[in-house]
Amino acid sequence: MTDTPVYLPRTTYRLFAVGGAAVALLFLREILNGFSLPSLFFLLGAIAFALIHVRWALMRLELTADGVTVRAPLQAPLLIQFRQMITCEEAGRFVPGVSLVYRPISADGIVDTDVPRTLFLPAVARQDEFLAALQERIPE
Repeated sequence: MTDTPVYLPRTTYRLFAVGGAAVALLFLREILNGFSLPSLFFLLGAIAFALIHVRWALMRLELTADGVTVRAPLQAPLLIQFRQMITCEEAGRFVPGVSLVYRPISADGIVDTDVPRTLFLPAVARQDEFLAALQERIPE
């Protein structure tokens, strides 16, 4: 592979983030008009919803020759090599993303086969292409 394809999350995550922010602003206005604990509870829930979807919307997945690099805001890039991967499949109901099961690498560079980890990746544009590229390179 000469170039590294970058897969961007679907626009659904941006729409959810904007919707969550709009609901948070409505609850903030409600609290400014008259404080109530239920309004504060729902304000915090709407803020959390918006922040989670902003994070998902800003993630970038790069398919390299060695594996997939996950770039998320405020987080170090995570490289998962193909030799670490156990399985990947589409998972989720409303906005199905990619569920990736892999073996972590220890500090000395050895693949730890005892405790596999699962990473849920956001739904991306050209997801069928991304999923097929991962599945064909997973070792048997």
